[in-house]
Amino acid sequence: MKNVSVVVALILCLSMSSMAFAKAEVSVFWAEYDGLTPEFAQSLEAAFEKAYPDIELNIVSSPWNQLHDKLIAALGAGQAPDLSVIGTRWLIEFMEMGVVEPIEKYVSAEVLGNIPESIMEGKLNNQLYGLPVAIGPRIMFYRSDLMDKAPETFEEVLAMAKKINNPPDMYGVGLAGKVHAELTDFVYYFYGNGGEFFEMTPEGKFGKCTVNSEAGVKALEFMNALANTEKVTQPSFLGDERAEVQNIFVSGKLGMFMSGGFTGALLDKRGVDFKWAPAVIPYFEGKSRVPLFITDTIVMFNTSENKAEAGKFLDFFYQDKWRLEFDKLTGFPPVTKSLADDPHFQNPVSQVMVQSMEGSKPWPLVAEWPECTEVIWNAVSLVLLGEKDAKTALDDAAAEIDALRGM
Repeated sequence: MKNVSVVVALILCLSMSSMAFAKAEVSVFWAEYDGLTPEFAQSLEAAFEKAYPDIELNIVSSPWNQLHDKLIAALGAGQAPDLSVIGTRWLIEFMEMGVVEPIEKYVSAEVLGNIPESIMEGKLNNQLYGLPVAIGPRIMFYRSDLMDKAPETFEEVLAMAKKINNPPDMYGVGLAGKVHAELTDFVYYFYGNGGEFFEMTPEGKFGKCTVNSEAGVKALEFMNALANTEKVTQPSFLGDERAEVQNIFVSGKLGMFMSGGFTGALLDKRGVDFKWAPAVIPYFEGKSRVPLFITDTIVMFNTSENKAEAGKFLDFFYQDKWRLEFDKLTGFPPVTKSLADDPHFQNPVSQVMVQSMEGSKPWPLVAEWPECTEVIWNAVSLVLLGEKDAKTALDDAAAEIDALRGM
């Protein structure tokens, strides 16, 4: 009997010992930004686990085009990560699903105070649901050795593109015509023509879709003219996403295209043998300049069993050391006040991005935005393929969007 008691005691001790040394696990869905290397995530994991040996950090990288659907699948399977980078435009959708957690009580006052209130797009209904992980207006990149100056208007874009277009050695302007997660290539022209995706109701809410307005039709007709009438884009536009267009520019065969600060970081990294420069995005004659402003947010899911530990990761990641390295690799401007005057951000790309913030506009925050994006992309594709005219395609898209939003 005595021996049995000793064995039981040993088992209890071993069990309690293993419980004492069990690590809390924090999983993070991580977006694969252009320029962001796997080594950065590995170094971040290792440094965090060294600082917090009782926490195991698991960073799971995913291409942007797959991230939204990957999150939806994980949520549906009851396997949501503790944290995830999201396009801020998805936040309303996740709020309506009831899956995101207000994070203010899990993040230090020091970190919260180091982020300007003006870029806290994750704050809705007086609740903070996420921290800005990346911000920035989209800008233009152009060959300064082929053009004396950047085009001010889209009419000038066409004129300059026709002048320098010399296929197959040089294409005037890049166009991403393949359906992908972002609607950027349409919205550059749409916002630059005064376009609004939705009318505003008297209550200040998004109403019926207005992508089929005169602004939208002209924007899409202009895109189609660049590609199919004037033929000043790369001929592979229907099969190219932004990354492919960027690669054509980096290869030296493209006169200009619109992208994010990450393109500047890539051009510096590659050490290209031609001269290039950044510029603010053009607009149509008679309209105002309205660059697209994009923010991405890191959020916490309310199913997390280790919210306090996830908060420790956020505090760690928002230290200057890690934020500066992240911004250097991706080409984004800083999201923290403490890095605003860092010498790295005095480069031409960063300065143009700061200049572009004036008058810039984000995506509309509607729960169905991912579905709206897909519908509009399909309309754009049908026009570029010559299967519909711009007015018909956008009329059909607006009606479909109103239906899916219950309008």
